[in-house]
Amino acid sequence: MKTQYLVIPVTDEERKRLNYVCTKLGITIEQFFDTALREGEMEILSTDAFKPGGSFWNIEEHPFKNDSE
Repeated sequence: MKTQYLVIPVTDEERKRLNYVCTKLGITIEQFFDTALREGEMEILSTDAFKPGGSFWNIEEHPFKNDSE
């Protein structure tokens, strides 16, 4: 896999905060963003699952409504 770089403009204060958090957690900045991306993906999946027609939508309790209703 080819390595690619993402450039995110941050202030010096933001960079210090990110470094501090990663140091306290004992992770790299790459691990921090990888975890954040996975959490974001899970949030999207769970949100979609509860939408009408989603995996967790209970059709018996909440039937679909027509636009006219």
